[in-house]
Amino acid sequence: MMGKQLKVTLIAIIVFAIPYLALASGAPLVKANEYIVKMKSPSQAGENRSQKASNARNATQKGFRLMGTLGKTVRVVRQIPETGMLHINATQQDQLNYLKSHPDVEFVEPNYILSSIPIEVGSMGAPPEPGDSYSQSYSAVKVTESWGIAKPYNDATEKTIVAVIDTGVDINHSVLKDSGSIWVNDAEKFGLPGVDDDGNGFVDDIHGWNFHGKNSNVLDDNEHGTHVAGIVLGLGQDILENPVRESRIRIMPLKFLDHSGSGSTSDAIAAIMYAVNNGARVINNSWGGGNYSKALHDAYAHAYNNNVVIVSAAGNSQDNIDVIPTYPAALDTPSNITVASTTDADNLSSFSNYSGQGLVHIAAPGSGILSTVPGTCPMSPLGCFRYMSGTSMATPFIAGLAALVIREVPEASAYQVKGMILGAIDYKANLNNKVQVSGRTNALKAVQSAITNAGSITYWLPAYQPSYKVETRSVASEPDSGGAGCGMVKVVRSTLGTGGHVSDGFTAVEALNLLSLLFLMSIPVFLAFKLRSEQPAYVRRHTRFNLAKALQIKINDEVVNLVSSSVSVGGFSFSKDLSIDKGQKIKVKIQDQEVDAEIVWNRENKVYGVKFAEITDAIKREVESWTAGLAPN
Repeated sequence: MMGKQLKVTLIAIIVFAIPYLALASGAPLVKANEYIVKMKSPSQAGENRSQKASNARNATQKGFRLMGTLGKTVRVVRQIPETGMLHINATQQDQLNYLKSHPDVEFVEPNYILSSIPIEVGSMGAPPEPGDSYSQSYSAVKVTESWGIAKPYNDATEKTIVAVIDTGVDINHSVLKDSGSIWVNDAEKFGLPGVDDDGNGFVDDIHGWNFHGKNSNVLDDNEHGTHVAGIVLGLGQDILENPVRESRIRIMPLKFLDHSGSGSTSDAIAAIMYAVNNGARVINNSWGGGNYSKALHDAYAHAYNNNVVIVSAAGNSQDNIDVIPTYPAALDTPSNITVASTTDADNLSSFSNYSGQGLVHIAAPGSGILSTVPGTCPMSPLGCFRYMSGTSMATPFIAGLAALVIREVPEASAYQVKGMILGAIDYKANLNNKVQVSGRTNALKAVQSAITNAGSITYWLPAYQPSYKVETRSVASEPDSGGAGCGMVKVVRSTLGTGGHVSDGFTAVEALNLLSLLFLMSIPVFLAFKLRSEQPAYVRRHTRFNLAKALQIKINDEVVNLVSSSVSVGGFSFSKDLSIDKGQKIKVKIQDQEVDAEIVWNRENKVYGVKFAEITDAIKREVESWTAGLAPN
C-alpha cells in the first residue's frame, strides 16, 4: 500500500497533467481499421501544375493496384487522386507493416477523428423585428462601414465561393435561400437525375456533397454548419434585413461531420478536394483535433497550390498551441489563416486557444455571435437564429472577409489575400503574444486594402512544399487498439480507479512507473517555458515580413548601404560581410531622418538583426507602407 503523502503528490502531478489526459476523453481519436496511404509520386524540377496532377493520379492508380494484391481483408474506401492518396480499410497488422515498408509508399497513417463543438450554445434568438440591423459584433470591426465602399451588388461582379466544410447547411433557411447565396452546380441542376452530368465523380451534387453520408443531401442535422454559413454571409450584408437582399458571397455546403459534430480526416480531405476542384476560392474549417496528419497537411498544400485561402479555427481549449497543438490550426501552409476568438470588448475569449510564436494569426469576434440555424420559427419571417460562442464563430468572420477581399481584387493570390487581411487590424496590446499580428481584424481596413491593390497587384504565390512534422504521441495506429487514444494516456489511465481517483491498490512499482511517465510528459512543457523565460530575445514581438528593402546604416562615422532580409516595425535583419558585434549602436536612415538602433543578434555567416531604439509613429507608418499587401513570414 502507498503512503498518504505519496498519493497526494501523485494526485497533484495528475492534475498538472490534465491537458494530456484530456486527449483520451470523449470520442475515439481514430476510425477503427481505417488508414490513409500515400503513394510516392515522381517529381522533377520545373514541373507545372498539370504535370504534378498527372503524376499524383498515376501514383493513386499504382496504389489501387497494390491494394488489390493484398487480398480481401484490405479494401479501398476512396481514392484521392489529386494527392496520390487512398483511404483504406485493413484488419491485418502484417499487411499494414508490408505497406509501411513498401518502396512505393510514402506513408501510412490512421484515419483520425475530427470534431466541431462550439463552446457555448445559447437559446434561440428573438425573431427579427422591423428596423433590426446586424453588424456581426458590438466590437468596432467596421463591417457595415465596409459595405459602403465595396463594389455594388448589381455590377455583375462574380461572387466569391466559400466552401463551408462542416455539419452541412440548411439550404432552405430563408436568409440563405432568399439571398441567393447557396452555390448551384448548373450542370447537375439542369442535367439528368441519377447521372454525373459534369463528370466530377459525384451524382446530382446540385448544391455540394455529403461526404459522411456519401450522397447529395447537404442539409445540416446539427446547427453548427448553418450558423457558420450565416456568419460568412453576414460579412457582406445585413442578415436581419427583411426582405433580405442579394448576397455578395456564395456558400458551397460540404458536409463531413455527423449530427454529433464528429467526422474523419479522410472525409475532410475529400471535401477540401471537392472545394478546390469546383471553384471555391475560400474554405472555412471550423473544426479540428489533437493529432497531426500528414494527409491533411498535403490537402492544405494542395489547396494553397491551387490558390485557395483556408481559414481554420484555433480551438476552444484555452491552450497555447505552441505547446499543445491542435490541427489543422497549427499547419504552416502559406494560405492558412488561423483565427482566435475575441469578445465585444476585444479581449481574448476565455475559451480561445492562442499562440506566442505566430501559429494563431489573427483574432475576430467569436463570443455570443447571432447567426442562422435550422428549424421552424413561425414568428420569424427570416427563419431561426441562435447565439453561439467559439473560435468556430470567429473563423467564418475571416472567411467571409477573405471572400470580400477577393471580390474586390480577384487577381490576387491566396498568399496576397492573407497578407491584406493580416495587415488590416486594430492593434490591441492585450493580444500581444496571443496572435501573430497582435490585433483584432478590421473589415473596413481589409476592403480598403483590397481596393487599393485592385488593378495594380502582381500575382505572386511563393512555392511551398509541406515539411512533415514528427508526431510524438504514440497514436492508436494498430487495428487492435480500438481507437482508444494515445498509448501514454492509456498507461496513465490504467492506474486510475473509477471517477479518475487514484486507486488504493496499485503497487510502489506502478507508482514509480507513473511518476516517471508524468515526468517525461512534463519535460517538453518545462523546456518550452524555460526557453521563453531565459531567452526573451528569441520571442518574436512584431509581425515580420520577408522584404528586400534598400537601407542605409551608419556605424560610428562609416555609412553602409545594404538590403534588408526581413522587416518589422521593431527592426530588420540583413546579410552583409561586416565586422560588427551584438550590442553595437548604429543609426538607420529612414526617410530623411536618422533613427537610433542596436545590433541585437548576429550569426557567423554575417547575418544581423537590428532593433530600433524607439518605435515612433513615423517608423510605423513607413514600415506599414513598405509591407502593404504582403503576408508575414
